[in-house]
Amino acid sequence: MKYRPEIDGLRAVAVVPVILFHAGFPGVSGGYVGVDVFFVISGYLITTILIDEREKGTYSLLGFYDRRARRILPALFFVLLCTIPFAWYWIPPDAFEDYARSLAFAALFISNIHFIEHSGYFDAAAQLRPLLHTWSLAVEEQYYLLFPLVLWALGAFSRRKHLWVFLGLSGISLGIAEWGLRNYPLENFFFTPSRLWELLGGSICAAILMGRSQPRNDILALTGLAMILFCVFWYGTGVRFPSLYTLVPVVGTMLIILFAATDGWTARLLSLRPMVAIGLISYSAYLWHQPIFVLARYRSVSEPSHALMGLLILLSLALAWLTWKFVEAPFRRRAILAGRASLLTTSAVGIIALASFGFWGDVNKGVPERLDRIGSEYLSDLSAQFNEWRPQDICTEVEPVPGKLCTLHQPDNPVSRVALLGDSHAQAMLPAFAELSRTRNFTLMRGVRAACPPLLGVYLTYGRQDARECFDTMQAYVRDIDGSDIDTVFLVARWSLYASGNLAGEDAGFMISDTLGDQFQTQAGWKASFELGLDRMLSALRKADVRVILVHEVPQQRIFPENILWQAVSLGGTKTAAEARFKQSFIRRDEVDALTGYANKVLSQLAEAHGAETLSLNTVFEDEDAYVWFKDGNVLFRDTDHLTLRGALSVAPLIAETLRP
Repeated sequence: MKYRPEIDGLRAVAVVPVILFHAGFPGVSGGYVGVDVFFVISGYLITTILIDEREKGTYSLLGFYDRRARRILPALFFVLLCTIPFAWYWIPPDAFEDYARSLAFAALFISNIHFIEHSGYFDAAAQLRPLLHTWSLAVEEQYYLLFPLVLWALGAFSRRKHLWVFLGLSGISLGIAEWGLRNYPLENFFFTPSRLWELLGGSICAAILMGRSQPRNDILALTGLAMILFCVFWYGTGVRFPSLYTLVPVVGTMLIILFAATDGWTARLLSLRPMVAIGLISYSAYLWHQPIFVLARYRSVSEPSHALMGLLILLSLALAWLTWKFVEAPFRRRAILAGRASLLTTSAVGIIALASFGFWGDVNKGVPERLDRIGSEYLSDLSAQFNEWRPQDICTEVEPVPGKLCTLHQPDNPVSRVALLGDSHAQAMLPAFAELSRTRNFTLMRGVRAACPPLLGVYLTYGRQDARECFDTMQAYVRDIDGSDIDTVFLVARWSLYASGNLAGEDAGFMISDTLGDQFQTQAGWKASFELGLDRMLSALRKADVRVILVHEVPQQRIFPENILWQAVSLGGTKTAAEARFKQSFIRRDEVDALTGYANKVLSQLAEAHGAETLSLNTVFEDEDAYVWFKDGNVLFRDTDHLTLRGALSVAPLIAETLRP
């Protein structure tokens, strides 16, 4: 295959936006589309090579996998190995458990399956997963396991035959992606069948160009580059991928591959030395950047500054160049492990070793014993608070009915019946209500569903199935309350998430709409739907003749408390030094007030309109100009926004004040 320097330049166009996006730089909100560009390039190159070898009679399946191993494994194994000691000392147990499992799955090229299985609301955030980016390598390698079989079945190359098959398979894959987007959007992102059409886009280019001279069409090639850059700068996290939206960067990449002839404007631009140089090290740069960024976040008491992230980008590129020169290149030119048998043997040993370590860390729950070896007794005691719990979530019914209220505490002679409705924030607050139900002698009913706001007649915009179940669940809870002897209902939720977004900006996954499956919700429509859903809930509860108390959300943090605790452990400081570091990580009150201002305003207005009450818990967490996650020796949050057992018990006195004698 003739070398095309503009393809290396196109790799630079792919990798730079990805790195900037993961670094959190503004202006590149769609930088993630670089991965889609990589998919098309990869599909084009591999298909061209395989068809060309087959036509020449030099095709060998073992030879193909030998080249793939030399291209992928050395740099991957080297980077994975380098992350282990840093992860061991810097990442806390729960996150290390996720890291270890992803390490094992990455070594086996199935890490996308790990992230499919762990892509829920309570799983680690993307910016705290060192090996999250390996999902795309897994998708590619799974494609390469299947694609040679497709080519073998197709027989001798025929442009029309190959194109029709590639187009048909692409259509099926795109259809799966669109269905997955509407029903399982989180899992769909990592799902190989939903991504195959992007690689097949490159295969289509290969079939079109096979045996032909490279056509030149500067307008189409420049249009393709513009399409990619449009996505980089104008797409955002609210644009769900893969979907029809993904056609824009995919088709844009195809236009460049098809029409950027060597003497054309686009090819000349992409063939500039800096572009080609970055393209040559793009694979190693892709491998290095994510673990470096994540590990930096684990060591910081706040989100790293843009200046620091800029330096880390330079570090990633420097390490990428060293890895390309001393790891990638020697293996590819067979200066190391020249024989196929030695390469395959070494590869097998590396896969087994990395996977074994990863599964060991997973089975051992993130190896919390690391804290005992390197931390103080004081910090060990604080760490244990993250896992404290009480069996307050056990229904008294022998067979609780899903989607219906269940009884958590039933005294012999209850003076009242209280229901708690809400999302996982309500679940986290259950210990407070369970404690009060015993001391204040009331029956406690639970109506809780994670990531499901206590709103009525509206839908979350992500995942038809989840959105429908949430809708139905809240309807069922209200029916249970209506006509019962429940006299007080507490509504607890992370209100701001459903009303306006999170600290990082809008979160399209938790937008509200009055239409099921609404993928095009506007900001104004989002707020109107939130207000409508809360209004309908309060109206229904008012008709049920119950007292309603709207509990404002607890003040969420920016940084995971366990990460800060682990920093103190690994730094080996004193109790005083540790608590000083804790204080540095507390979120400013003005940040929380700005985030929750709109939601709290809506709660207050609608509560007044419907004769309901509101309750703020913020005073428990106030400390000068900050809201704290640690107070008087107690860890109050188990992550950025859910209370620990001690955190829940700390708000119980405020809740008790609202209960009538």
